[in-house]
Amino acid sequence: MIRTRPSSATTPGFSLVELLVVLGILAAVMIVAVPTIFTGLPGVRLRSTADELAATLRGLHELAIRRQITTEFLLDPGERLYRTSSAPNPHKLPPVVTGIAFTTANILPDDPSARIRFYADGTTSGGSIRLEHEELSAWVTVEWLTGRVTRHD
Repeated sequence: MIRTRPSSATTPGFSLVELLVVLGILAAVMIVAVPTIFTGLPGVRLRSTADELAATLRGLHELAIRRQITTEFLLDPGERLYRTSSAPNPHKLPPVVTGIAFTTANILPDDPSARIRFYADGTTSGGSIRLEHEELSAWVTVEWLTGRVTRHD
């Protein structure tokens, strides 16, 4: 005699549809939660600002060589903004930057601003800029001879 399983018996576990629904909900939560967590961290925002400054300085260096002109980066710590000779509209530093320190060649006497010039031959006036937030800091350095721009913590 052949025995068959009763139709009311079920096997333990989850169906494929149930698993896909749970995975979809988890993916949606991760998409919303992870960027919110990481963009809220001051260290990440400070490094992001330093990366933006480094990219701006690299662009000025490239522009000076390509067009055979002198370009300039000007950082005004009192006003908390910077501008470039290629785009004179000022860029405001984000609130995460609570302190600014710099060492640059003093191009203009008694100028409280940081100025870094990039020359057509690839050299620069050089310097470094330190962005601070409480005990955190991020540096952007421009080598005077090569114009190489580096960002480090």
